[in-house]
Amino acid sequence: MKKALAILMIFALVASVAVAEVSIGAWGRGIFLPVNSGPVNTVTDTAPSWGGWGGDLARIGFTIAGNSDNVGFQVDVTGENMGLGDQQKIWVKPMDMVTLQLGRIYDDTLRGNAAYGSFNWYRGLGNGDGEDVTFTRIGFQDSREGFEVAVAPMDNLYAALYFYGLEKDLVSAMFAHMQFALGYTIDGVGQLKAQVYTAEASRKALDADEVAEGKIAEVDDMQTTIEIAFNYTGMENLFVELGFKMPTNNDVLTKVTVQGESADVEEYKKIALYAKYNMAPMTIHFSSINQMFKAIDTEVLYKVIAGLDYDIGDGVGVEADVSYTGVTIDDVDGIVTFFAGAKKGFSNGVIGAGVQVLNDGSDTSFGIPVRMEYWF
Repeated sequence: MKKALAILMIFALVASVAVAEVSIGAWGRGIFLPVNSGPVNTVTDTAPSWGGWGGDLARIGFTIAGNSDNVGFQVDVTGENMGLGDQQKIWVKPMDMVTLQLGRIYDDTLRGNAAYGSFNWYRGLGNGDGEDVTFTRIGFQDSREGFEVAVAPMDNLYAALYFYGLEKDLVSAMFAHMQFALGYTIDGVGQLKAQVYTAEASRKALDADEVAEGKIAEVDDMQTTIEIAFNYTGMENLFVELGFKMPTNNDVLTKVTVQGESADVEEYKKIALYAKYNMAPMTIHFSSINQMFKAIDTEVLYKVIAGLDYDIGDGVGVEADVSYTGVTIDDVDGIVTFFAGAKKGFSNGVIGAGVQVLNDGSDTSFGIPVRMEYWF
């Protein structure tokens, strides 16, 4: 009897999995650096692409997902430390054009993506600007308490409203922790995108005159940021996207990073461009990122990146990029990076090796990255 019950339970489990379409997928990437020479010392290291100078483990991730016509879930797990990965969410489609999501959510439907060259290798010695460059993903706030309503009433139109940080009362959450994005595709031309999002931020410090007048500085305030972008796809093999970003409250500070040091600045604006042209077996990439802000005077932090992919055939390819980051602040040197590498692709992964060099005007760092990546 017990054996019969066990068999029935197994059949029931298999049947439920088949109906619910529960699947397991996986993605991971690791960089082995037999040589990793920095301004302080030389070390051997392993890391994901986004790691830096020890302490980060290679990404060994997997996903368990359930999908049906109207209901599903997704749980991303980081196997290297048995932690939670990017998303843990429930989604429901009450009707074809509406999707509701609850949990930790990333929605990359409209996201700007310029991932090429050293961004896919070791960013600590190369270009760290590849995703969200021209248009920020929905859910970038990395909240584990999010709720999204996405609507696609037609193929050309997509809109999403996202709330996060829901531990506060409803009104505060709606106005202080909100992201609304909209994208419209023009057939044969490209896509126009716009979004607005809010977040808590610090106000600027009071100056001496304001202190003398007895004014009191506000520690926290709400910042509203707007972004617009347009990508052009009207020419075969060419993709170009231009994006603009600006906080609307100049009294609230925005963080920028100059030479590895973060600073709180005012009157922040960003203009970014990404272009890609494919003429097989070669693909050319170009990015330009300009961040304007007020520190003491109005300054510009600018960066240009150029990259090249070449497909040799039989899964073998070579990649290279070079970048320059400069700033108009006096006595701050520019940063130059160079990368070149070769890789061999398989049905479910990649292996490759290369060389990366970074010079910040006074010191030169270099590394020999060995890249291993899988997807299932």
